[in-house]
Amino acid sequence: MMQRLSIAKFLGCLIDHIEQETGVKCYDDPDGKASPLYSVQLVKTEPANTKTMFVDVFEVWVHCIAAPVKPHSNAPVLNMVDDAERALLKEFDLPEPFSLFNSEYQGVQTLKKDESGEGHAVLSCRFHICYGFRCK
Repeated sequence: MMQRLSIAKFLGCLIDHIEQETGVKCYDDPDGKASPLYSVQLVKTEPANTKTMFVDVFEVWVHCIAAPVKPHSNAPVLNMVDDAERALLKEFDLPEPFSLFNSEYQGVQTLKKDESGEGHAVLSCRFHICYGFRCK
């Protein structure tokens, strides 16, 4: 069996990319961290092999959590959504021999005000990672 990209390594690369592109801290567990921040949550992985490639798909939710403002406004969290969307449009580096060959932005899943008063939006993305090629 061929080696697949580990979930931990993938999430680490994604977290680093979001931080570099947005200038805002990103975590895999945001509990106890001060906003504003981004957080990534793995939803699922699944194989999506093609005729020529071995592929895994990582479905991820990116949480955008804005600092609370009074009176409440969605503007800060929507600005974070814009920044995250721009970051996710750019390809990011993965360790060799893995390559990101496709990503799908699936839009904003929810927009709400948390009990803490923070604005919170959830973005959904799917990343297609090639980890080998088929040979005849």
